[in-house]
Amino acid sequence: MVTILNKEIPNQLNELSVQQFEEITGILNDTSYDYIEKHLKVFEIFGINEEDFEDTSLDEFKIYVKEFNTIKTKFKIKKTIDIDGHKYIGISGKNFILSVRDTKHIEKIMKSKHKGYLSEVLSVLWKKEGLTNAEHYDTAHIKYKSKLIRDLKADIALPYLVEIGKKLQEKVKIENEAASIVE
Repeated sequence: MVTILNKEIPNQLNELSVQQFEEITGILNDTSYDYIEKHLKVFEIFGINEEDFEDTSLDEFKIYVKEFNTIKTKFKIKKTIDIDGHKYIGISGKNFILSVRDTKHIEKIMKSKHKGYLSEVLSVLWKKEGLTNAEHYDTAHIKYKSKLIRDLKADIALPYLVEIGKKLQEKVKIENEAASIVE
């Protein structure tokens, strides 16, 4: 937690929900906002409005932003998670593997960048124990699971998002190398 204008707000990954993390990420990646506006919008998520900063100097505001952005949470990828008494498997072997089928679904979701897309990406990876592939990849099931995931803490989700990013970056590198061979 960090104190901004005498109000405690969550800023660590084990304090923020996936939904809050998604909202913050969406705002910070929105190029239509400038630096100050982005952070005002982020603080607004936690009930601190622009008017509340009326008597705040720019130097004080920069300190609040720096404190909010200081992440101390260490995170580790969890092989399984429990949601509402059901076991979901994210890693079935020793290491994180991004399958072709998962990648296909994830890329489709990431292209849209709709609100809540990060939790939807995670819902592709975390497979409910006992379901068939047809059930797991069903659009309605993915949407339902995504709603459940939004309430989880971000420290559970972020390691998976980092791994997905690494794998997709490797994929792009391979695609670029293949394209240069063809040329």
